[in-house]
Amino acid sequence: MKSIARLLLYLWPLPNTLLGLVIGFMPMMGHRTLVVRRGTLGIYGPRIKRLLSLAPISGGAIAITFGHVILAADEKNYEDSFEHEWIHVKQYLWWGPFFIPAYLLNSFWHWLTGGRMYLDNDFERQARMWGE
Repeated sequence: MKSIARLLLYLWPLPNTLLGLVIGFMPMMGHRTLVVRRGTLGIYGPRIKRLLSLAPISGGAIAITFGHVILAADEKNYEDSFEHEWIHVKQYLWWGPFFIPAYLLNSFWHWLTGGRMYLDNDFERQARMWGE
């Protein structure tokens, strides 16, 4: 029974995990480092760093999570942000394939009501509260 429950923990967010794997293993991403930690795959490298710099937040992002995949700019940013990103992994376990739409709708709602899309996003606030 435990193995079925564990399998479900990986299947429910699988569409998002696959998205992270596709991005992380695109040939254009060049050299990358892989790290396995707490059932996640961390991927970082110079081209991932460049991709994250395009994120629509001030200064770009240092890391982003897709299911069980954490993409980070470099080793330091991976280590520094792991606990925060780990909270996002847990959010994916709860929301599964609905996490990304829920996250985006939450950001849009805050923007629409005069808030900040990233800093006021409830998923980010939870990750800051519990993961740092």
